[in-house]
Amino acid sequence: MKDVDPGTLYLVGTPVGNLEDMTFRAVRILKEADLLFCEDTRHTHVLMKHYGIERETRAESFHDHSGPKVLGRIKEALKNGQTVAYCTDGGMPVVSDPGFVLVRAAQEIGAKVSVVPGPSAAVMLFAASGLPSPKFLFHGFFPRTRGEVERTLEVVRNYPLVHIFYEASNRLLGAFEIISRNTPDTVVVLGRELTKVHEEILKGSAKKIFETLSEREKVRGECVIALMGGVPRPEKKSRDFTQEASRLEPQMQVSEPQPPELTADQQAEIAALIKSGVSSKDAAKALSKRFGLSRRVIYEFIIRHLT
Repeated sequence: MKDVDPGTLYLVGTPVGNLEDMTFRAVRILKEADLLFCEDTRHTHVLMKHYGIERETRAESFHDHSGPKVLGRIKEALKNGQTVAYCTDGGMPVVSDPGFVLVRAAQEIGAKVSVVPGPSAAVMLFAASGLPSPKFLFHGFFPRTRGEVERTLEVVRNYPLVHIFYEASNRLLGAFEIISRNTPDTVVVLGRELTKVHEEILKGSAKKIFETLSEREKVRGECVIALMGGVPRPEKKSRDFTQEASRLEPQMQVSEPQPPELTADQQAEIAALIKSGVSSKDAAKALSKRFGLSRRVIYEFIIRHLT
């Protein structure tokens, strides 16, 4: 007899590397759910084979490029009282993956959402970092564009807590080059291949870790970066227009009008696009006409709240 709640969306945490990190409940849910959706069916098949999970229906894929037809099918299943399980290639669903879209869809129809907790690379590196802060801020993947990088590093400088990023191995050296150039003395912890056979944790200044990585022929594996924030901006020779503006006479300073507020639904839709991998610029462009707002309003919301 199945021990799952009808009409429930289960978010199932799965191992980020070591298959022994799977929970008993996660194994049961993957086996008993009426429908199982995952980021990559091939990856999940390896996990299911390891635990001898046999299902009456096959696992199906749900990812960034899944169309509305798949989402509609999931909503219809939940409405009809079926249970739906969703898992990523590793770690907790919704954390830097399109699971947010499923959660929102379930909430829209009044379906129950149940979390089956499991590993999270961000939390694991925070625990292993030894950085002196009881708090951390998870940024998702390291920003891509120059403007996003500058704004994100400004947040790192201004907030003395641990800042955590995911990064692909082929982009890791570039990310550390940017970090070491802007905040060379920042204490950084790099976690690579966490829980796997070749797990590695490096700790030191951003400059030192960049030099270490530069000496390697190639960097492989899943990577997580933790930075200790609150490091002052290095001195620049160029003119600082912000400081110049502060020296202007009061009567010459004009306060900027407050931008219109976004509704909760609009904020959720923006967050969904960003979490699915759409760039800040493209998200602002795509939604400005739909919301009847300028791109700047949407872009500033993304920068302030989602990066």
